[in-house]
Amino acid sequence: MTSHYRDDLAYIHHVGFTGFAEAASLGILERLWRNGIREGLVVDTGCGSGVLARELTHAGFDVFGIDASEAMLAIARETAPRARFAQGSFASAELPDANAIVAVGEVLNYGTFDDVRAFVARASTALRANGLLLFDVAERDSYPAHDEHRVDGKDWSVIVVRESDGRTLTRRVLSFRELDGRVARDDETHTLELYDRAELLALLRGAGFRVRVARGYGAGARVPKGHAVYIAQKLLRPRA
Repeated sequence: MTSHYRDDLAYIHHVGFTGFAEAASLGILERLWRNGIREGLVVDTGCGSGVLARELTHAGFDVFGIDASEAMLAIARETAPRARFAQGSFASAELPDANAIVAVGEVLNYGTFDDVRAFVARASTALRANGLLLFDVAERDSYPAHDEHRVDGKDWSVIVVRESDGRTLTRRVLSFRELDGRVARDDETHTLELYDRAELLALLRGAGFRVRVARGYGAGARVPKGHAVYIAQKLLRPRA
């Protein structure tokens, strides 16, 4: 079982932190339609609790969602019952032929640059000509050396402590959840690699993508300062 997004944090993320995925879905759909992609398979990498997958299926797309957290996938199967899901990491999961591949919410930061390189290579092979690869990442020097904050919900609270050296981010998440008359407590530590924009652009272009960098997926889904959205269109599918 993954050490990230266990039962309590998966629940808290779903009920308290899915607003960005909902907002991003509108911008993603607009970009798909603008590129002539109105049907077919979309691979939702790091699909979380299935909010984006739900919106994509409602718009008529077939969706295959991949996530490392079984707790997240259990919620996703209820949230988006028309989508298919499988457990796996973006770093190693096989990608089926698709019209688009998305990875929303710092998904690629949960791996090394070698993992990202392998993912981009598999995405380039899986995407049909003119298909889209859409993702966002936290970039180098995007976080202060130390900060912490607390967020409270109806039946939960989280305390997040972040430390960064400019190249990596360590995010410790203490969660508290009221459950069956008691307060469940959990403690997760997430380590994220922070990426250099020039290196990512070179990687994507070398894999056959035309790339544009944006501040968000749409007007209502801007990423935080120090983050960027990559919009990569596959120009040529390699011959078998």
